[in-house]
Order: sequence, then structure tokens, then C-alpha cells
Amino acid sequence: MGNTFLNLALLIIFQFSIRATFSMKLTTILTDQSALLALKNHVYDPENVLETNWSSSTHVCNWFGVSCGSKHHRVTALNLSGLELVGTLPPTLGNLSFLSLLSITNNSFHGRLPVQLSNLRRLKHLSFGNNSFSGEIPSWLGSLTELRSFFLDHNNLKGVIPFSLGNLSKLEILTLSGNQLLGSIPSSIFNISSLQKMDLSNNMLSGSLPSVSHDLLSIELINFNINNLTGHLSKDMFDHFPNLKELLLGDNMLSGRIPMSLFKCKKLQTFFLSYNQLEGSLPVEIGNLSMLQRVYIARNHFE
Repeated sequence: MGNTFLNLALLIIFQFSIRATFSMKLTTILTDQSALLALKNHVYDPENVLETNWSSSTHVCNWFGVSCGSKHHRVTALNLSGLELVGTLPPTLGNLSFLSLLSITNNSFHGRLPVQLSNLRRLKHLSFGNNSFSGEIPSWLGSLTELRSFFLDHNNLKGVIPFSLGNLSKLEILTLSGNQLLGSIPSSIFNISSLQKMDLSNNMLSGSLPSVSHDLLSIELINFNINNLTGHLSKDMFDHFPNLKELLLGDNMLSGRIPMSLFKCKKLQTFFLSYNQLEGSLPVEIGNLSMLQRVYIARNHFE
């Protein structure tokens, strides 16, 4: 009799576990679907791409621009670039907890970035370039520590670059060009050892260039063109960029002489210093940069 009750209890527990697991899986799929339908309701879709393809009658993983993982069958990528979408991002987009890629480049999204996006802790690629987002770059972006690429270029963003971006220790590409960003360049960005390309051009950044205390072996491109940067280039400015290929510091208000440390960047191909207030003579050591292809030094005070 005792074994009969025990077996009956185990059977009930097993059935309950199966139902709970199925219910949990169903809930998570419905959560992703609900988040995407909320996005659909927040945008004007002139090409009717979402209206045609995003329907409850088909599985979420088969929707246009949506990719799902084979293991958990959750939405892992959302790519809606270049669809002429107009609208805002709903807070529910932060419920796509398995998302690793989010790209809405070349649309007309506007408004502020919802704080709920900070829940996307698996996000590796974030591309919001060429939209009309406004407000400041939120500091919570520094909590997305899995990010590899981060594009917020050509929007209407203002304010300072948050120091918290230095927490993105796996970041390889940072592009914030074409906004209205103010203040100095945070030194924390130069603590990201994995960084390969950094483009902060076409803003209103001011102050001097931050000092660098350790080698950045991955950095290949630094673009600070068209800002309001001032001060001298420090003597050891380029001691830590052995693999730098492109240096773009034109259209600023930099002064002083070209530091000799620049000629330690043996892989330099492009060197843009035009439209500054640099002085002195051009060092003969520039001839040691055997890979150099483009040199722009016009509109300075060189002898």
C-alpha cells in the first residue's frame, strides 16, 4: 500500500513538472512575441514589411528580420535596418532577454532610449546609427558588458559621453560620430584593451586628449575629427598604440608640436592633423613610417 501511494505521488510530481516546463517554454516564446508586436505597434511602417510578415498566425522565429537560437528557441537577433521605419522603441523590447544582436540602423526612430534595454545582458552588437534619437547617452549602457560593437552615430544625442562606457571591457568598435556631444573624452574609454576602432568625430567635444597609461594592442583607428579639442599632444601620447593604422585629429584646436612618440606607430597609414594650431617643423622621423599612404597637415602653423 505504501509503495502504491509513493508511486502515485511521484507520478503526480512528474506530470506537474512536465506541465510547468512546457508552460515556462510557452511563456518565454509568447514574451518575445509580445515584445515584438509592441514594437510593431510603436512604428509607422511605410513599406508594410512588419504588417505583412509579423503575424500571430506564424511562428516568431519565421518573422522578417528575426533569428532564433537552436537551443532555447528564443529570439537572439533582430535586424530591421533600412526599412524607413518611424517611431519609438517600446520598453517591452527589454524583455528579449536572449537577444545578442539588435540593429535598427538607417531608420527614423526618435525619442530617448528606454532604460529597460539595460536588461539585454546578452547583447553583443548594438546598432542604432542614422536615426533621430535624442537626449543624453544613458549611463546604463555601461552595464551591457557583453557588447562587442556599439553604433550610436548620426543621431541627435547631446550631453557628455558617460564614464561608464569604460566598463564595456569586450568592446571592439565604438562609433558615436555625428551627434552634438559635449565635454571631454572620458579617460575610461582608453581602458578598454579590446578596442579596435573608436570614432567620436563630428561632435562638440572639448578639452585635451586623455592620457593613456598602458598598451592598447588592438586599436587600429582613432577618429576625433571635427570637434573642439584643445591643448598639446603629450610627449608619450602614442607610446601605447603599436598597431594604429589611422589617426584622425583634424578640425580641432590642438596646439604645440607633433610628439616624437607618433613615429613609434610603425603601421600608421593615414595621418590627419589639418585645421589645427600645431607649430614647429615636421620631424624627419616621419620618413620611418614606411606604411604611410595619406598625410594631411594643412592649415596649421608649421615652419
